[in-house]
Amino acid sequence: MATLELEQKKNDGSALKLELTRVIRASRARVYEAWTRPEILQRWHAPGDMNFVSATLDVREGGVYEVLSQGMMCAKEGMTEEERKRQVAVRGEYLRVIPNELLQFTWNGSWAPTETSMVTVFLRDVEGGTEIRLRHEQFATEASRDGHVMGWESLFGKLAAAIED
Repeated sequence: MATLELEQKKNDGSALKLELTRVIRASRARVYEAWTRPEILQRWHAPGDMNFVSATLDVREGGVYEVLSQGMMCAKEGMTEEERKRQVAVRGEYLRVIPNELLQFTWNGSWAPTETSMVTVFLRDVEGGTEIRLRHEQFATEASRDGHVMGWESLFGKLAAAIED
């Protein structure tokens, strides 16, 4: 089960953020590979009812990535063919890369092209596996942050199912 912390926008104008923590029953190296190898990423990196399409990952500081998914976060009865085929992209740049410990990257979704936020993924050994602490910050609005909570919680569940021992 993931724990969740939300931070509201402060009076000083600092950005909204969310933080999720979850223990995955897998080694730190395996969890890191799940974030950095497209053939593993494809098994979990499509939130909700979406389908993974492709990923291009240049995992190094200054390298860029793009992950394409198709469909809608929440499938609903009566969806049009266009809605089912709609592709969304997440793109960004790797800011910090410490293998098996930390990934930090910018995050820009095609559904909100003017909003660029930042994601930091911390990995550490704990009893029973690896703790993932994900901090996603610099959201433009509370609505954007809240929408990402649902997406990340879905992805954490899919990640666990894809790689847990």
